[in-house]
Amino acid sequence: MAVISNAVTTYATKAATGGSEHPEDVSTILYNLDPSDVPIVSAAGKSRPIHNTLFEWVQETLSDRDDTAVLEGDETTRAASSLTSRSNNVAMILSRNATTTGTQEALRNFTKSSQMGHQMARKSKELKRDVEFAITRNKAKNVGAAGTARQTATLITWFSDTAKFNSNADAGSTAATGDGSDTWTRSGTTRAVSEAQINSVMESIYDNGGDPTMMFVSPGHKVDISAFTGRTNTREMVQKGTVGSPISIYASDFGDVKVVPCRTLGKDATGATGNDVCANKDIYILDPSHYRLAMLRNYSTFELSKIGDATTRQIIVEFGLQVDNSQAHGLITDLTT
Repeated sequence: MAVISNAVTTYATKAATGGSEHPEDVSTILYNLDPSDVPIVSAAGKSRPIHNTLFEWVQETLSDRDDTAVLEGDETTRAASSLTSRSNNVAMILSRNATTTGTQEALRNFTKSSQMGHQMARKSKELKRDVEFAITRNKAKNVGAAGTARQTATLITWFSDTAKFNSNADAGSTAATGDGSDTWTRSGTTRAVSEAQINSVMESIYDNGGDPTMMFVSPGHKVDISAFTGRTNTREMVQKGTVGSPISIYASDFGDVKVVPCRTLGKDATGATGNDVCANKDIYILDPSHYRLAMLRNYSTFELSKIGDATTRQIIVEFGLQVDNSQAHGLITDLTT
């Protein structure tokens, strides 16, 4: 076998000028596997608009049950009225930005008509993930100061270890107060997630009047829950040729909850240490109608002043977390996988 004499080949045309005489063949589809789903934020109740960096809401609980019989013709003893209580949190700011040069915008790009447009689409997805990441850390509220950024109290700080709260933690951990003012101090001892922990928290929520519908877990804990031995005698309909052992609904004695894997709960901030380590530590059993985002400034983009041959655009959100009533929710913490 031999090459025909003097035939022009692609090797020759590529080498002739150090480049190629032929246009490159590059797919017009951009493949990005980075996940951008945010199940905890997506499931939250309708967000509320706020008009101050410190925002409040009102909550109450019914008085204890009383079976004291009343005498016939009894003179009524005037009971003290039970007042509502106010809770508050702080709005924090998160942002992302992108900068492209004038030349870059003038060029034709594979898979995108505008580099800036593509970058801002990326930044909006990243910022959405940042919001869910922010509310699932272990941080207390901070009203901020000159040189100190405001911080919204995160989800775990609205739980404590008293009967009023529905939590299950290692005995060595020091619980937060439960009003967002301080954080949990973890013992450093971790435990495997168990059916007993889940049932204990579900019973506590039920006793306190809650009715949760969703359990948010890290990917590792989703695998652990699917391996619970309580499934030994269950039946599951699967398609022919399919093998599976997942649990999508956890049926407790006190109601069913949907088990939702959440990538955010399996992640930590770079360099996180001590109480800031949250990856695979926490499971949240939530009633989506009783937590929400409070929006001071909803997601918005704007262009910064030009300082040369480049354009910078920023996307920003100013928000806080509102937990309507902690008794509606449950927490299992100090876990491992």
